[in-house]
Amino acid sequence: MNRSNLFRLRSVIDQFSLKNISRWKPIRRLSSLRNPPDVDRIQQFSIPKGILGQPTCHTHPHLISHGNLTCGVTQLEYKERRETLVSKLAEAENLHKTHVIVIPAARKQYMSDKIPYVFRQNSDFFYLTGCLEPSAILFMIKPADRDTYKTILFVHDKDSHAELWEGPRTGCSAATTLYSVDEAQPVENFNNFIHRTISSLKPAVLWYHNESPANPDIHDVVRSSLKQGHASLEDPQKFLHQMRVVKSPAEVDLMKETCYIGSQSVNMAMACTKPGISEHAVSSVFEYTCRMSGAEHGAFPPVVAGGPRATHIHYVANNQLLKREDMLLIDAGCQRWLYNSDISRTWPVSGKFSAHHKILYELVLAVQVK
Repeated sequence: MNRSNLFRLRSVIDQFSLKNISRWKPIRRLSSLRNPPDVDRIQQFSIPKGILGQPTCHTHPHLISHGNLTCGVTQLEYKERRETLVSKLAEAENLHKTHVIVIPAARKQYMSDKIPYVFRQNSDFFYLTGCLEPSAILFMIKPADRDTYKTILFVHDKDSHAELWEGPRTGCSAATTLYSVDEAQPVENFNNFIHRTISSLKPAVLWYHNESPANPDIHDVVRSSLKQGHASLEDPQKFLHQMRVVKSPAEVDLMKETCYIGSQSVNMAMACTKPGISEHAVSSVFEYTCRMSGAEHGAFPPVVAGGPRATHIHYVANNQLLKREDMLLIDAGCQRWLYNSDISRTWPVSGKFSAHHKILYELVLAVQVK
């Protein structure tokens, strides 16, 4: 892009982003949902004060309302999800067996050497815990012929040297209260713990997603524990995903928010589109608006494709200049508290549909409406 086009783009962005954003309906930073009436009366649920390994209502009141573990979701809701999963798995297999459930968090991924990618938590683990820390492990055990179960969360314990580089950790002491679990242990204890537990049980069912493990670092440990006792391996993912299909009011609220942010960001990208600017510039306007409006980052690499490049389903280079006669396709979304929007729109770069563009656009629209 030459210097004159760059200056024109800056003026367009200034005009729309500074003036028009202020006129939009404010995007809610906090969920509009309040705690259920009975939550405040349950003394076992409380959010520890102090700086922990993730935002809390005390450290980030602009993101999380009082009494919630994450945006709009209470500790009680996370605990009820765990209870529902344990109940479903026990009923599905055998009530007369001990059930051991292992759900790992995601581990950090690195683009090169010690340079990490932006961390994204395993959705299944987050759904059951609300924990945003990497390499944690949710361990639940329901003894045979009992209605009760125990929840143990393995997390990275406090370490002043590691925290100097990577930021604060919640640690075992605060994790028990923050995530409302029965016990918290250092992740280093997991290897011996699972082998000792499985070897002492007979018969038992080990529930663990064996395909495409979220944390390969513990995969061999979990698999080898099966050799220590009389436990069979089963996959909890089907039951867990059946639960996740049905959204709670808090989840619906978060989905509405991320879709609102995404749609307004597409509007901004559309307003800034003009002949001569690059696909990358339009993509940048979309991402900038999403982040300024409360999204953590994009839901996936955006497709911003002008002209014939729109026929490539996963075109993500986004590096060509836009011509007046082009149509521009954008397929993009944003993430807010692990809930994603996904929006596809097409519009003319010139701002006006040609006769042929209009015919094709209305044909595709008619198919979608039907």
